[in-house]
Amino acid sequence: MGYTAYSIPTIQGPRQIFSRVRDHGGVTQDSSTPKSTKSAKSTLRSQLRTARKQRDLGSVTELDSQISQQISDVLETIELTPGSVIAAYIAMPHEPSVNTLRSRLQDMGCTVFIPIVSGDQLLWALDGDEASWTRNTFGTLEPEPRGARTSVEALPACSAIIVPAQAIDTHGFRLGQGKGFYDRALVDVAGSEHSPLIIGVTFESEFLPEIPHEEHDIPVDVSVTESTVRWFSTPD
Repeated sequence: MGYTAYSIPTIQGPRQIFSRVRDHGGVTQDSSTPKSTKSAKSTLRSQLRTARKQRDLGSVTELDSQISQQISDVLETIELTPGSVIAAYIAMPHEPSVNTLRSRLQDMGCTVFIPIVSGDQLLWALDGDEASWTRNTFGTLEPEPRGARTSVEALPACSAIIVPAQAIDTHGFRLGQGKGFYDRALVDVAGSEHSPLIIGVTFESEFLPEIPHEEHDIPVDVSVTESTVRWFSTPD
């Protein structure tokens, strides 16, 4: 399975014209050597982290605006309403941020969930005023956990789930930070009949031909960078 890349604003049509393709033809992994796959992932993560730290981000605000606009255009294909629910994220250091998008969604009257690390799971709390938030052990700001919902409670209600990645490949597989938080959070919604649209976010230079993956890795439906949108699905 390949991908279809569009330069915004050429993405057109409602989300119904896309079907999820979970048979990732052409991607082969030796299941008998999981340690090799894990080692390859670890090496790639290290290279990507080093590159991000050395990256000249220029105007962080401008990059945020470009990525947020790309995601906004993608979300137009699923016809958001003031009552729509979207799961977003708060960027870690050196990670592409989506703060402009968060503000837009709240202005539209959408409900926006932000993840909270709880043990080896993610909880989801309402977006709000960051002034009262605290940083977790990864250095990421988090809302207060009061009233937070589990992934099983929060994510099925979402129209879209926006997830950060260190890299995404031509089959839609994403490389995360290695802790498996998002794979565990998405396992109950990805691929279901009415599952949310899963949007992965990286910088353009982090879109790669192939990423080592394991059986539990969940691919995204759409890759968004500051310059390109790529869909990993085929028309009905």
